[in-house]
Amino acid sequence: MEITETLEKEILGFASGKNILLQGKALEALKACKDFKAVIESLEAENKFILSKELVEEKSKVLEAPKCELEPKVVVEKSSFLPRAKELNSNLKILKEFDVTNQSCCEGKAEDFKNLFRNKFKFLSGMLKRRHTLSPKPIKRFKGVVKNEKLDLIGMVYKKWITKNRNLAFQIEDLEASCIVLVMKNDEALGKLAEHVMLDDVIGVKGIKWGEDLVIAKDLLWPELPMRQQKCSEEKVSIASISDLHVGSKLFLEKEFYRFLDWINGRIGPRKERAQAGNIKYLMVVGDNVDGIGIYPKQFDELNIRDIDKQYEAFSKLIMQIPEYIEIVITPGQHDAVRWADPQPAIPKQFVKELSEMGNVHFVGSPSWLEVENLKVLLWHGGALHDLISNMSFLDSTHPQNATVELLKKRDLMPAYGLRYPYVPEKKDFMVIREEPDLVFIGDMHHHGIANYRGTTVIHNGTWQSRTDYQIKLGHTPTPGVVPVIDLHTRKISQKNFIEEEGE
Repeated sequence: MEITETLEKEILGFASGKNILLQGKALEALKACKDFKAVIESLEAENKFILSKELVEEKSKVLEAPKCELEPKVVVEKSSFLPRAKELNSNLKILKEFDVTNQSCCEGKAEDFKNLFRNKFKFLSGMLKRRHTLSPKPIKRFKGVVKNEKLDLIGMVYKKWITKNRNLAFQIEDLEASCIVLVMKNDEALGKLAEHVMLDDVIGVKGIKWGEDLVIAKDLLWPELPMRQQKCSEEKVSIASISDLHVGSKLFLEKEFYRFLDWINGRIGPRKERAQAGNIKYLMVVGDNVDGIGIYPKQFDELNIRDIDKQYEAFSKLIMQIPEYIEIVITPGQHDAVRWADPQPAIPKQFVKELSEMGNVHFVGSPSWLEVENLKVLLWHGGALHDLISNMSFLDSTHPQNATVELLKKRDLMPAYGLRYPYVPEKKDFMVIREEPDLVFIGDMHHHGIANYRGTTVIHNGTWQSRTDYQIKLGHTPTPGVVPVIDLHTRKISQKNFIEEEGE
């Protein structure tokens, strides 16, 4: 008993001295090793600072096996990885004016909410007015229009309902007046289009006057993105993206994430795949980086790391293993140590001190905007998509990219105020889509998906967390371990799956 306790103390002390974290049954596996120090030092040399039972056993087998051709092969593969991206200069600019970080000035007063909706209406109605198919009149001038005359209006949707005659009605308002818009039940095409209308949408209406304050709609329009050709970079470089690591959760897929780290460092994979990894110059990490503390009931029992500082310490050690020539941009999510409500500021430096001191790691808010190789990039964790999907029957969580395309049409990342997801009424509206993004990276849904819409590529990341009990209850099946990589020169996208390859 004393010998066992002494060995445990020796292992724990040695690991602690090297800032190594032992996970699960890693201690038992180290006790069974012939030389636990050699195992720990070998894993430390590979920049592995969180040791699992599986990692220890694998490394122990390699070290204790008879000498063979394994070592020369590793050396040859390592020396053959010559990442092209390492030779290229970074072309990354963070558009700080579109990021709430260090710009939050909301006082939570009624006036703040009033200004939020006024600013949203002014911006989005201005975009609608630029559409050549729409010639809107202010709603207050509506009463002067003769019955059955055609007219165009712009308004924010205040209310939506089904009338006693089974027609769809919604009340719209501008800054001065309001009116009722009817979509007749026998107009099936327009009825399907009207399914896309949500409260707080700013829409254009083409119709005819029917009553004193009643319009029969003939067409509905949103601010929309213009039709554009896809823009490409001059340099042949790539962006990879990941999200929803949930470091600290018992369900964090540590082994699979280490496979990703080995791949992006050029340590594994065929020559063609390693060449692809060597073209990656930028990595987007789009929120829920750690699992957090107290995010949902009984979460504490599902945590492997029960301290928020240690969760970020483990996360930092993982990110620090990504090659330093890759520019890494990190946004927060609802599980991170920031406010839950959108727009979210960047993760405070106190939690990620080591990472924040690295020249290639950039912390931004959610949403945020970048220019990468002269392409405009929108990053957003995407928590509000749950509200959008639950309120539109034609959307579902297995195709989250379709929900994002819906928001691009509306030019607004706030589907509706007052649903489950909260918003802070900042004096500047950070949620409207002011620019025309070339690329949009989103997380949160734990399901990957890709869409191209009017020159914009939408990339939804999966997750690095196994299926949770909550997801099982909802019937939602996540897609973990999938890393999309987009070649900015051709705009072609490939996906690397680190779950499927586990048994190879």
